[in-house]
Amino acid sequence: MSKNFLIEAYRKLQAQVKRYGLSHAEEDALNDAFMKLWVGKYHPADEGEGEKLLYQSMRRRQISLWRSNRRHPQTSLADAQIAEPPPDDSDARDTYKQIWELIKTQLTPLQQDILKRHDVDDETYSEIADKLGMQEAAVRMQLSRARKKIREIYNKTKK
Repeated sequence: MSKNFLIEAYRKLQAQVKRYGLSHAEEDALNDAFMKLWVGKYHPADEGEGEKLLYQSMRRRQISLWRSNRRHPQTSLADAQIAEPPPDDSDARDTYKQIWELIKTQLTPLQQDILKRHDVDDETYSEIADKLGMQEAAVRMQLSRARKKIREIYNKTKK
């Protein structure tokens, strides 16, 4: 059986995603579903069946992401109020801006959330673990990895 029906169904759904201006998450879900079906052993008999399979796979992926976000809610760094250096110390201010930008661009949303909760909101590891539905050791590990990553990147940019 040919995979042409699956390709046609994928193109049709992809056009719908673009036409309705859906988010990148929907487009990613569609691409993931297509890849899973493409490498799988099941091949649709016609375009309608291929479209149905892709739609169901995409829907399952979106539900899974939604459930994951409900289990592990994350706070945004946009609202974070972090003490800034004194206005008369321009070197400290530049360093602060560089590090803050690295945090926002180089860390995963989970790492940003844990960093904010621990360092800005002064939450303990166990409080963070309870709120995010994680093990306390996992929270410590994520925070440690986040700090290490920022240190490494910052030290490379200083050289």
